Amino acid sequence: MSHDTEFHVHHDSDAAVGRRERLGVRLLIVADGAFLFGMIFSYFYLRNLNAGGQWLPEGVKKFSTASAWLVALPFVIAAISHRIGQTSKQTRNLTSVVTLLVLLVGGYYQIHQMANMPFLIKDDGGVVSFHGAYASNWVVMAGSGVFHYFLAAFIALGILLRNRNTDLPEELELWRQRIAQSWFTWCAIAAVLTAITLSIV
Repeated sequence: MSHDTEFHVHHDSDAAVGRRERLGVRLLIVADGAFLFGMIFSYFYLRNLNAGGQWLPEGVKKFSTASAWLVALPFVIAAISHRIGQTSKQTRNLTSVVTLLVLLVGGYYQIHQMANMPFLIKDDGGVVSFHGAYASNWVVMAGSGVFHYFLAAFIALGILLRNRNTDLPEELELWRQRIAQSWFTWCAIAAVLTAITLSIV
């Protein structure tokens, strides 16, 4: 019976593992980008079509332009914070906390917006629905924001826990920091594109 308790993470080199993980995240970003650009296309197509004046029917409230940018801002701060954290391990301990907290606050704000949508209507039977094409598009884009916040916060939590509890090989840790930066940067870009889109009503 063997009593070897050494834990082997991978049989490949750290660089090979890093390249493989980077490819996976890049493919996720490409797929997510396709969805995002599809949503942006649909938004402007329906806005310009405005069939029957149902893009934003008369009397229907909309979210302010500032609210779209308040959703995007935490993603930008998180991307910058994580980038700063890559300068040293001591800095990383602080910035990983900042990154996670900012993403949690942003995620809460996005969910709060969805819980207080101003464009819901009730019919005579009490059934609630979205009033206008703007409302439907907004909900889809807000759902995308929740997805980005959830995944980014999960990654930020993983980085925070790994910084405090494990001793990974330095090369592999550098790869993983850069890979996480790819996702945080993409989330910031996606959030800014969404904010620009929602600013044009």
